[in-house]
Amino acid sequence: MDNSDLTILVIDDESFVRETISDYLSDSGFEIIGAGDGEEGLDVFRKENPDAVLVDLNMPKVDGFEVLKAVTTESPDTPIIVVSGAGLIQDAINAVRLGAWDFVTKPIVDLSILEHVLGQGLERARLIKENRRYKEHLEAEVEKRTEDLRREVKVRRETQDALMAIQDEVIETQKEIILTLGEVVENRSNETANHVRRVAELSYILALRNGMSDEEAQLLRLASPMHDVGKIGIPDTILNKPGKLTPEERKIIESHTTIGHEILKHSDRPIIKAAAIVAYEHHERWDGLGYPRGISGEDVHVYGRITAIADVFDALGSERVYKKAWDIERIKEYFMESKGKQFDPFLTDLFFGDIDEILNLRREFPDG
Repeated sequence: MDNSDLTILVIDDESFVRETISDYLSDSGFEIIGAGDGEEGLDVFRKENPDAVLVDLNMPKVDGFEVLKAVTTESPDTPIIVVSGAGLIQDAINAVRLGAWDFVTKPIVDLSILEHVLGQGLERARLIKENRRYKEHLEAEVEKRTEDLRREVKVRRETQDALMAIQDEVIETQKEIILTLGEVVENRSNETANHVRRVAELSYILALRNGMSDEEAQLLRLASPMHDVGKIGIPDTILNKPGKLTPEERKIIESHTTIGHEILKHSDRPIIKAAAIVAYEHHERWDGLGYPRGISGEDVHVYGRITAIADVFDALGSERVYKKAWDIERIKEYFMESKGKQFDPFLTDLFFGDIDEILNLRREFPDG
């Protein structure tokens, strides 16, 4: 692939990172322009009009978020890819909300991943520009080219199909980011490797059994991995304390529900809105003795009631440093004793109505 006509702007206040990325992309044929902070980066962007921008978030003077706002406002078709250190999940959400086309975390172990993400962004930008040029051409020619309209509509459909394929890939990438962020949170609190994946699949199964449409069940499947995202705001000393928690420490742990809700509640994106509900209500109880609000029965959103069952079921069946995994009979006995108290009784019966499907899922996503 000939990249010699493509100019990439790399904005990063760490000269080593900037030079490493620039050297690698130069070897791939790109022309590279560097900038050491956001203010310089925007000046260079406006003068040079690069084909794509790679930007760090945490920089002096003008940070990456301000660069995102300016670039997406002034040139919305220019791919802008965030290359930043792993931090709060809010950074990733805000970056996507402000128009980032993708997000790569530092340190970048394999720079070919960055080149691949950049290539996807450039290809998507090319297709968008082609589609716009085509539409403008079609509007100008439609009156005098009536006999060719069918052929041109076919070309337009093929172009749009190509765009949709790229868009689908972007959506799948966003899904993977959400799942990965959920796993990062679980790993921080010493949860098992596939816990969030199983919770997602169990929530999907129970949602379908409860009569949800596949579209809404899929939404919950994507949102449920974020149920414990608020734990990112809990100190490690409390989150991973080996001994019994004090009442004050227990209150801090319980605050992960409100922290998660605060992180997610401002988005209008359906997945994030559903995740905000799950994060807030997955520790509420049917009898009203849960937290953070102590609501009961069907006042607890069905997303929270479903995720609560999936989360506790998988946690009981998983080995932890402080306990052995429970066998299925012991887990079932616990749920039968707790339905109508901790758990929605109707959903509990639905969940255990076909236990083979549930156990097959655990075999499909084992720990280890």
